[in-house]
Amino acid sequence: MRFLPLIIFLIFVAPGIIFLFFVLKFFLKGKRDSWEGVVVDKGVVEKYKEQGDFERRFHIRKKEQFYHIKVKLDNGEIHSIAVGPKMYDEIQVGDRLRKEKGALWPKKIG
Repeated sequence: MRFLPLIIFLIFVAPGIIFLFFVLKFFLKGKRDSWEGVVVDKGVVEKYKEQGDFERRFHIRKKEQFYHIKVKLDNGEIHSIAVGPKMYDEIQVGDRLRKEKGALWPKKIG
């Protein structure tokens, strides 16, 4: 019984702390990055959600759309970015984008 709190911590709390550490690490890495480039491609991926009994019974199909753009950076690398529908509509192939250090999303610069 002495080790029960330690066992509970290792099973339930430690994995949560590790998960949050990695999420925070990738979030901060994204904020540290800065780059500039040209949009070379954009696309939409459509997926149908998993159906439950209600959806199957009434023939309901729920569709999800995921938007992405590909940016050719000034150093020659191709960078793929998931974007929201509003940003997807605003950006066209050939537009120049800049992602500044500290910002989460790139901005159109011309």
